[in-house]
Amino acid sequence: MPLFEYKFSDRGDKVQSAYAEAASSGALADSLIEKGYYVIEIKEVQKKARASSSLAGLFFNRVTQKEVTYFYIQLSTLISAGVTLIESLESLIDQTQNPYFKSVINDVKTRIATGQTFYDAVSRHPQIFDEVAANMIKAGETGAGLDEVLERIAKFSERDTKIRSKVKSALIYPVTLSLIAASVIFFLVAYVFPKFTKVFAKAKTALPAPTVILMKTSEFMQNYYLFIIAGFIAFVFLFRWLINNNERARGIFDAFTLKTPVFGDMIMKATIARFIRTLATLLTSGVPILKSLEVCENIVENTVLKKIVVSLKGGVSQGLTLYDILKGKPEFPAIVTKMIQTGEKTGTLPRLLIKASDFFEYEVEIAIDGVISLIEPALIITMGLFIGFISIAMFLPIFDLTSAIR
Repeated sequence: MPLFEYKFSDRGDKVQSAYAEAASSGALADSLIEKGYYVIEIKEVQKKARASSSLAGLFFNRVTQKEVTYFYIQLSTLISAGVTLIESLESLIDQTQNPYFKSVINDVKTRIATGQTFYDAVSRHPQIFDEVAANMIKAGETGAGLDEVLERIAKFSERDTKIRSKVKSALIYPVTLSLIAASVIFFLVAYVFPKFTKVFAKAKTALPAPTVILMKTSEFMQNYYLFIIAGFIAFVFLFRWLINNNERARGIFDAFTLKTPVFGDMIMKATIARFIRTLATLLTSGVPILKSLEVCENIVENTVLKKIVVSLKGGVSQGLTLYDILKGKPEFPAIVTKMIQTGEKTGTLPRLLIKASDFFEYEVEIAIDGVISLIEPALIITMGLFIGFISIAMFLPIFDLTSAIR
């Protein structure tokens, strides 16, 4: 359907503008009039303009998780103070600095003003308001207080961002150190060492084995450095394509990741902690358990652990308890499954799930500290060995030449 931009006024004679898809401008006008709005102008957005907007959005439309979390906190505060949802959104539009986020909030407000629910309005922007938040908002509109749900979303988002950034930092740190080390070694072998080889060539003496190995390596890098760089880039792109487009390759990679020493344990605990906290937050907000598990299935990225969530959803739909399904899973410690069993028996499952996620998040922080404490000295030692080998290969012939002269 074509997209229209329209201007209308409400009962308070306040002129507003918004976008909507409709079969025709007449159909859109009839819809607005039926809702009691006075239509001022309707015009179709040209396809070229829409394409340009989409292209701009691809490169410039950025909203950070911190901005979204702050939005939830402010909106919760305003609603709990008795301000209506529309007025609260209008206030946030005025306060928001990010132009793109400002336009998104305005679109949400306009959709609510034209009769859509808050859930329907935010669901139009899944790149900003994720499935977890959207379903909690839906539950808040129909059951629990919206202000409480929004506050819960803000706390969940803040905690989730904190854990994910810690895990990401723990994974990026060794990669960054490795790239720096590789760059230093490449520079020494490809640019510094060749200056020494000219001296060795003039001496016409037998060279030690380390020097010969390094000379051959240096020659290879100098002659084929473009192929090395191109090959590395091609490998990265091919690897990413396989992981994103081939289910079997993704499954093998995810299984390998979980079995990787040090990193595997950290990734598994971080993923399970996120799953448990998400499930607890959704259940606390009044989202039904099957819908909560469906949402959790979509937020678990590791395919091996995703299968566990799928089995949970299938088991619960057949009448089994979470404990019945998880008690045989080695990924979930006995202390966690026991907490889940107690929660299901006493009707306090969401509260005990939050305690279980706290336990896992504490384990994640310990695992992250362990990764950093192991990786940092290991990389320093490895880099030292490489540079030591290069130094020996460079200076050993010089010592031999000096001894021969004496």
